[in-house]
Amino acid sequence: MDTITKVNQVSFHPSLGQKQAFTIKLSSSKFDNFAGSDLLAKIESWVSASLLMSKQDLPVLIIDMENVDFIDSQGLNKLLASLRIMKSQGSNLLLCSLHTSVHLVFEITRIDQLFAILPSLENFVTVHQDVAVLSY
Repeated sequence: MDTITKVNQVSFHPSLGQKQAFTIKLSSSKFDNFAGSDLLAKIESWVSASLLMSKQDLPVLIIDMENVDFIDSQGLNKLLASLRIMKSQGSNLLLCSLHTSVHLVFEITRIDQLFAILPSLENFVTVHQDVAVLSY
């Protein structure tokens, strides 16, 4: 089962320090070891391919977790591993649209202090009015 439903490219104003980002919308309501491993493998492949194909900075990655209403410790570990990969390449991984129960897990474990968490992708687009979202 594929945990990713849609990938978007988001281009935004250079004054933000980044020229583009990619969003990944997760399809599964459960983010566990299986879903996390799938996402991590795709991020690793994407980072490797991006580095081979381009000499530019790696775009920011935004994970849209709107559909996720359950996350376990293995899912958290996979997100942390993904964050480490992105940061090791001078980029970042942001999360958006966290369900209340998922956000609570992030707060209890204090992992919310490690991630930039956006209320929603729509909110991000509204705040940065010069954002263009391109669907793939």
